[in-house]
Amino acid sequence: MYDLKIVVEKIEGFCDLPMEVGDYFTVSGGKIEIPEGKHMCLWAMQSLMPVLPAKQREINEENDWIPHTKRFICPDPNGGVVFRIDRIDPKTGKSVKEEVEIPPRIQVNAEACTGCRACETVCAFVHKQTFNAEKSRIKVEKNEIKGEDTPFVCRQCGDAPCIKACPVNALSRDFETNAILVDKDKCIGCYKCAKACPFDAISFSENDVALICDLCEGDIECVKRCPTDALKFDNKGGKE
Repeated sequence: MYDLKIVVEKIEGFCDLPMEVGDYFTVSGGKIEIPEGKHMCLWAMQSLMPVLPAKQREINEENDWIPHTKRFICPDPNGGVVFRIDRIDPKTGKSVKEEVEIPPRIQVNAEACTGCRACETVCAFVHKQTFNAEKSRIKVEKNEIKGEDTPFVCRQCGDAPCIKACPVNALSRDFETNAILVDKDKCIGCYKCAKACPFDAISFSENDVALICDLCEGDIECVKRCPTDALKFDNKGGKE
């Protein structure tokens, strides 16, 4: 179990309490200590309490956000006080460097999209051997008023709300590619996955089977064919 040091990293708004950048408190086991001369807001501490026991423990879950989340903001919108939670090794007394590998996923830069629809064409051909864009798992929508084209495609969410929403367990994750897979025999066309998707990235076939990007089993054709780099497959730096 880790010890913790919770530090006031910055104050972006107005805080009328005597806290200053650099003030901190520590947690060791169930003991909380505020050093002499330091100040801490009771309400801010209260808001942090639920996450502290989780930060003390070593948790290795595939989609757990705790290991790579170390900054929290005070619930007072006027204060804007940002706290940093450092894990401390109780044996060495030194801060533990936390590096978490973020899986790569499809990134969309809508500003670079020209609406050429090469992504739709190649997707439909690779999966259905047709150039019918309706068969594509990536969709490009045009805003005629603004003159903007925006690709919509699965972003391989860490918490995958589509999987959670499916009532028949027709969706699963390929832990090698990180893609969301659809079991065609189980899918009942209830559209609950589409409603749960925060990116509007799920469409349906003529047989009401969910169409979700499967990352082409790791060789992503839409990304390769995009002439303007509106689509990329990366993890934005890899480690946080």
